[in-house]
Amino acid sequence: MRLLAASNFRSGVRRAAVVSSSGSSSSVVAPAVATGSSSVHSPLHLLTAASSSPAFASPKASPRSLSTTVTPERPSDRFEGMRERGIFDSSNLLRFETLHEMQRNASVAYAPNDMFGTYEENSEYGGGTGGDGGGTFKWMSYEKFGDKVDTCRTVLKDLGIGEYSKVGIISNNRWEWACISSAAHSLNATVVPMYEAQLPKDWTYILNDSECSVLFCATQDIHDRVHTDVLPSTPSVKASLCLDAPSGYEYSFATAMDRAVRGAAEGNDGSGTPIVAPTPEDLAGLIYTSGTTGRPKGVEMMHSNQVSNVRSVRSMADDVHDFIRQSDRSLAFLPWAHCYGQTCELYCTMAHGGSMGVGRGVPFILDDLAMVQPTVLFAVPTLYKRVYDGVQNAIESSSPLKKKMMKKALALGRRNFESEHGGAPLGLLEKVQHRALDGIVLSKIRGRFGGKMRHAFAGGAACPREVIEFMDCVGIPICEGYGLTETSPIITLNVPKDRLPGSCGKPVGNVEVVIMGEDGNLVEDGEEGEICCYGPNVMKGYHKNKEATDEVITLAPDGKSRLFHTGDLGRQDSDGWVRITGRLKEQYKLENGKYVCPTPIEEAIGLSRFVAQVVLAGANRPHNVALIVPDWAAVRSELRVGDDVDEEDLVNDERVRSLMDGE
Repeated sequence: MRLLAASNFRSGVRRAAVVSSSGSSSSVVAPAVATGSSSVHSPLHLLTAASSSPAFASPKASPRSLSTTVTPERPSDRFEGMRERGIFDSSNLLRFETLHEMQRNASVAYAPNDMFGTYEENSEYGGGTGGDGGGTFKWMSYEKFGDKVDTCRTVLKDLGIGEYSKVGIISNNRWEWACISSAAHSLNATVVPMYEAQLPKDWTYILNDSECSVLFCATQDIHDRVHTDVLPSTPSVKASLCLDAPSGYEYSFATAMDRAVRGAAEGNDGSGTPIVAPTPEDLAGLIYTSGTTGRPKGVEMMHSNQVSNVRSVRSMADDVHDFIRQSDRSLAFLPWAHCYGQTCELYCTMAHGGSMGVGRGVPFILDDLAMVQPTVLFAVPTLYKRVYDGVQNAIESSSPLKKKMMKKALALGRRNFESEHGGAPLGLLEKVQHRALDGIVLSKIRGRFGGKMRHAFAGGAACPREVIEFMDCVGIPICEGYGLTETSPIITLNVPKDRLPGSCGKPVGNVEVVIMGEDGNLVEDGEEGEICCYGPNVMKGYHKNKEATDEVITLAPDGKSRLFHTGDLGRQDSDGWVRITGRLKEQYKLENGKYVCPTPIEEAIGLSRFVAQVVLAGANRPHNVALIVPDWAAVRSELRVGDDVDEEDLVNDERVRSLMDGE
């Protein structure tokens, strides 16, 4: 196999297993943390034809009697009433059937809890970037959020949003994103999220394809570009508001919210805008794939799709699974516009009453982690691998004594982890050594994540086993999951106390996984084939694209369910554990007729601390070729080369080639 070094190449060319979405696969792309395809373009890889079945009929065909118009009461009133009557039970939260019901229940059950934390500059310190006294995270309660959703519902209604309307949002994570989404759901409208980093032509296509009526833009710059480059070509969009614009401007979201509050105060009955409750079969969202193989496809997500995933996770809130606790806090930097961040973090955390600090972006991750001090984290493997690479580089560049100490700390961390999970208990000397080295070495690594992490979740791409085992040693176990936007996204999941490193877990509740052979029949346990699944998590279909829908959804082995074909290769053993082995369409044949699955080879090469990115090719060639983007910081450190040497010169440096060959 030939190795070719490159100073740069476009990331996101690869999809891998784990909660993501790329057309119909799984992977991740992030602003600097990595995620790809129909996943995100700013952290992670993992998002219509209507079926002839009545359950999947067009929303407009749903009988009006199935939806309900409700005059809302204040969340605080409902909360107090349930407490006083002694009928409140957190298990009631399992009974929601729509995302709207979930949000309303959470606003009641967890009313006083922190929900969203937003970074604010601290003027007394003269501003700053965080972590240095320049600012802090201010928290909004579930009750306050519920009040804002009620106000926002009036804003949407005043803008002409009603049942089956489409509401577009071009924004990174912020409380307003969740507020607008929840308010839209309370009117049985559909949310169409987009990324700030996308091009105007992408926004234009999505807005036209979805027929959005109203658009919310995060920043003034995006709002201006939309008015200049997008709105002239999107006749369905009747209004647009800017989230950053200060109150007083007519196009400001803050102005619209203030107006709605005043209107409610001046109203006669004070009841607010009535709720139009969606049914489980109504569309909650249209999440568009990245379009790497053509036009983006809009994945139609019904309320029942994402709710099935959330309820599966919610049912695991016990001592064995210990997925998310009410006391947990996360740092939300995975985009909610992507199905991974939206379902797994936003909705699952909301259903458990946890809190989310809204991250400011990749450049501020370390500062934000230090301030938010998350107890759980949802991320792509790249983040964990960077920590792993950093520690490995530190070990290799240390003195012999320090190197020995760091390796001993990791070895004892591994032993301690195993002893806590059914292995042989630590001896007295091991306990003493572990306690000492944990304080000197391992606690410093945990400190990079804020110091309070219980466990972490990885999705959007395969997480190398070595990285998972390293994080175990540190004391932050990683739980890998797998899925696609089209599956809401979770198909399988490792949970904190039931994991199998190297696998992507077992199917979550109500999801059935089958492995199909090339002949279309089920394979035996442990044999390789295409991973397929069926259950309530499978999307309704691709928006206005029956042909594409029919390509990936067929009849399941039970003769009645809709079987989704992931396009990923994998195996499932007799105990239910699923392992990803590659991508069906990424297999290629060498000149000698041998088939090659590039994913495992790429993952092995990517473990090198000198490799940032790698892609394998070799179709119809006599050998494989690996195109590698080196981790130049690690290479420069190893070769003791300064920044005065250009990367283009380093690419042709024989020492770099020898370094790669030696790995």
